[in-house]
Amino acid sequence: MKQAVLIILVGVISTMLLVNQTQAQTYVGSDSCITCHNTVDANLGYNIYEEYIKTGHPYKLNPVDGAPPVYPPNTSPGVTQTPPGTTWDDFAFVIGGYGWKARFVRKNGMIFTTDSSAQYNFETQSWVPYHYGETKYYNKGCFKCHTTGATPEGSWNGVPDDSLGTFSEPGIRCEGCHGPGSEHVANPTGVHPPNSGTALTWDICASCHNRGGVSNSIPASGGYIKHHEQSNEMLASKHGQMNFTCATCHDAHIALRYPDVASEGLTAITTTCETCHPNKEVMLNGSPKPISCVDCHMAPASKSAVGMQVGNGWRGDIKTHIFKINTDAVTKDSMFTGDGASVKLDANGLAAVTLDFACLRCHTDETVAWASTYAKDIHTNGIVGIAGTKILPKEFSLSQNYPNPFNPSTTIKFALPQTSNVTLEIYSITGEFIGKLLEDKLPAGEHSVVFDASNLSSGVYLYRLTANEYTQVKKMTLLR
Repeated sequence: MKQAVLIILVGVISTMLLVNQTQAQTYVGSDSCITCHNTVDANLGYNIYEEYIKTGHPYKLNPVDGAPPVYPPNTSPGVTQTPPGTTWDDFAFVIGGYGWKARFVRKNGMIFTTDSSAQYNFETQSWVPYHYGETKYYNKGCFKCHTTGATPEGSWNGVPDDSLGTFSEPGIRCEGCHGPGSEHVANPTGVHPPNSGTALTWDICASCHNRGGVSNSIPASGGYIKHHEQSNEMLASKHGQMNFTCATCHDAHIALRYPDVASEGLTAITTTCETCHPNKEVMLNGSPKPISCVDCHMAPASKSAVGMQVGNGWRGDIKTHIFKINTDAVTKDSMFTGDGASVKLDANGLAAVTLDFACLRCHTDETVAWASTYAKDIHTNGIVGIAGTKILPKEFSLSQNYPNPFNPSTTIKFALPQTSNVTLEIYSITGEFIGKLLEDKLPAGEHSVVFDASNLSSGVYLYRLTANEYTQVKKMTLLR
């Protein structure tokens, strides 16, 4: 009996020591990690730090010292100007700026919200409001997923009464995922960083890549899935029910948003759909159609900064991780609950994306009824006769918008004789860039985009289509 009690006490004491050791660990900074990890890893075959520093994680929060942040070459176009009436000296940080949008944090600890031009969207290269006129502090509730070593203690702006919290480093650096590294640095071969295994490949990722908690409930707003909810989506997919983790498909050390900046031969996607689904190609009139699984099954149904209507289709700026497609002839309104606050789930807790996200963002002039006839059993039956349903354009063309003059919206149509990388941009009559309506890879055929000019004043504007090597510009008139 005494021996049993002694064993229990030893176990309790050991557990307490382990907890105390974990709590005692401190953040040492990524410069300490570079000492060993800025070299080619023998197991991975690449330099972990060299690749990781080109990903988006380190640039979730960027210090500002009187000048714009500096991002890796060939990635984000960068934020070259501040909101109206401000200078770089007014700000301590830029939130983001790597791929989707940028927001600005004042030195007094407040996020800039005092002008209708407060958030910069990269896809449209335009300014939009962010909590316009509200008082919004940049505290741990915000930066817990933007920084390394976030804590509610103290106040990063130097004003203790603000109680904003503090952090070890801006951006998600090495210890942001692997945990505080003081004991590992003191004993590199004997002590590993505290986060490892499933804790690193799922729990740590999901702690930030969720909204409303880590569950299969997928928050939505304005007809799109909200951004950074990938864990919610995964848990509402069959992959989540199969216990997939983020690391099943991703290597977080390699750039994903800008794959061309990774060193030659490296890719952030380590497992593709074809690895597990080798016989799921789409046949078009008996021949394989050159299309990737993710083109349809990871449709951009999520919105970080920009969402838009493209003809009869819709697209956000982030790919979904739901994967399942609803092949019924229903529009995206049916995808969301009545209040639009979340994605509908079936009896098994699974979600699905509608065809106007999956198909009509490319087949912009078609309908969900048309798409449904081909989408059902598409991997079994293939597509037969689709080329004969319409005559493909023989050349590129850009039509005059209709109506013209217009107020406040108009439709712009264009034709593609072949699959093309398409950009459609709006300019003032003096050549000032207004915004980007479209940037996508589209199939051959006729397409249309709705342009809403509610935020613009009366006048003549230009719209420019670029498709592969083709460029055309036309005028349109907005009359209030």
